[in-house]
Amino acid sequence: MSVLNPPTQPAVPAGQVVAERLKQQTRQTFQQLVMAFNNGARSFWNNNDATPADIAAALGTDAKEVFELHGKIGALLASVNPAAIAPGVSAVGAFTYNADGTVTVTGPAPEPAPEPAPTPEA
Repeated sequence: MSVLNPPTQPAVPAGQVVAERLKQQTRQTFQQLVMAFNNGARSFWNNNDATPADIAAALGTDAKEVFELHGKIGALLASVNPAAIAPGVSAVGAFTYNADGTVTVTGPAPEPAPEPAPTPEA
């Protein structure tokens, strides 16, 4: 074979191509769900523009459904990797469901842990 002719690449079996695509999609979907869970919890409980009570009131009778679905997604994610959703879980405060589908905020979100002090470089 001449050095002028590039070596031929072995054909990748179609099953392997599909398998790699499925693994990539699974990873990406999990990462997107984790991001949505954590961002959702933080945007409700640690919002600079509205209180949790204000947001719950704006959700109205959809609040219970939103909270329950968020909790179910969190349970699924926690069954795979609990550490991935720790930032969102740690943001959640106390609340109660009401018969009409609304949610009442009964306690604030926990105070965020202080940032560790930077360590001086040696």
